[in-house]
Amino acid sequence: MSVLNRSRITDIELAPAGHLAIDWARRHSPLVNGFLRERLSDGALNGKRVAVVVHLEAKTAFLATVLADAGAQVVVAGSNPHSTRDEIAAALVEQGIEVHSTRDSGYEAWEKDLASVAASGPELIVDDGAELTLRMARQDPEKFALLKGVTEQTTTGVARLTELSNRNMLPCPALAANDAACKHLFDNKYGTGQSTVQAMLNLTNMLMAGKLVVVLGYGWVGRGIAANVRALGGTAFVAEVDPVKALEAFMDGHQVGELSIGLPKADFVITATGGVRALTRKHFSELKNGAILANAGHHDLEIDIEALADEAESFRNVREGIDQYSLNNSRSVMVLANGALVNIAGGFGHPIEIMDLSFAVQGVGCHELARGVIPEGVNVIDPAIDAEIAEAKLKFHGISVGKRMDSQTDNIDDLLGSEE
Repeated sequence: MSVLNRSRITDIELAPAGHLAIDWARRHSPLVNGFLRERLSDGALNGKRVAVVVHLEAKTAFLATVLADAGAQVVVAGSNPHSTRDEIAAALVEQGIEVHSTRDSGYEAWEKDLASVAASGPELIVDDGAELTLRMARQDPEKFALLKGVTEQTTTGVARLTELSNRNMLPCPALAANDAACKHLFDNKYGTGQSTVQAMLNLTNMLMAGKLVVVLGYGWVGRGIAANVRALGGTAFVAEVDPVKALEAFMDGHQVGELSIGLPKADFVITATGGVRALTRKHFSELKNGAILANAGHHDLEIDIEALADEAESFRNVREGIDQYSLNNSRSVMVLANGALVNIAGGFGHPIEIMDLSFAVQGVGCHELARGVIPEGVNVIDPAIDAEIAEAKLKFHGISVGKRMDSQTDNIDDLLGSEE
C-alpha cells in the first residue's frame, strides 16, 4: 500500500505550497539542519519506528524529514485538531512520510488519527502534551508496553508523564524536553510570548498600546506574554495563585491581583496556566462588553467554551478566527481561534528560530533514547548536551564564549588552608 493510501490528509494537490513552507523552515533552522543531522548520522535511528505528534506545521514537518533522513520510519499526526496545516501534511506524504491529520475535522477524527499512529507500533514518540502516550496507555496497552522511549515537548505533557511514572505505568524511559534550558527558557518565554500577542493582534487588527491585558498564570509562558504586552505599550495584569510567582510578576513591573479585580477592566484576557478551565462560567459575567479571550496554555481546555456557549443568548462568527458570544447582560464576549491555542490555531506558531532550538532538543532526545542510554522514569536531558546546543546556536550567530580558568574557581582550600 502506498504512503498516500495509508495516510489521511485533506488533499495531496496542496503539496506544492507545503514544500515551499517546509523549505523556508529549513533555511532558518541551522541547528536541526546541521547540529541535529550530524548527531543523527551515527545510525542510531536507522529502522526505528518514530511517531511525531506535535502541532503539524512547517517546522514540525522539517523535523520529521530530518528524522526520516536519518533512517527512521516516521509517522506523523497533529497534537491538536485545530492546528494542522493541510498543505504541510500533503507535502510530507509526497516526501514519503505517513501522515494522519487534517485541519478542523473535529475531535472524533483526531482521535482516530492518533489511534492510527498508535497502530503503527511506534518504538519512540516525539510527543506534545503526552497526547499519543496517554492514548496508547489507555487504548492499546500491548503496544504501549513495547515503547522504547518518549520525548515530551510541553509543561503539561511532562506533568502527565511524571504522573504515569509515579503510578508505575510508564513502560519506558522518558525525556522531559520541556525542562531542557534550551527549550523552556526560549520556547516558552520568547516563542509563545511573541507568537501569542502577534496572533491576537493579527486576528483582531487591533492596537496593543493602551490596552489592559489580563494574563492568567506567570510561568515561562505568562512571563513572555506579559513582557511582549508591555513592549508594545499595553499593561499586563497578572493573576497568579502561586505567591512567589505573583511576587515575581510584581517585581517585573506588572499589575498583580486576583482575577476578579482584573477581569472587569480587561480588553484582552489570555490564559496561560497549563491547566484546564482557568476561565469558566463564574467569570464570564465579570467581563466588560467586547472583552477578547485567547488561550495560550493547554490546547483548548483553559477557556470553558461549552459553558460560555451555554451562557450565551446568541453566537456568531464576526471575523475569521473571532467568535462573538452575546450574554444575557447585554454584553458580548469575543473568543479567538475557538479557544484553541491562539498562536498556532490562529497564527503560524512560534518563530522558526525558536523552534529550531526546541526541535534540536527533541531530536537529540529521540537520539539518546534510541541509543538506550536514558534510564527508566522521566529524565532531563544531560546539561552537557544542553550546553552543546546553545554553543551551536551561538556559533551560527558568530558568537563565541570564553572558558572559566582554574584560577577563577573559588577553592575552599584557599580559605581553610590546605593540610600539609
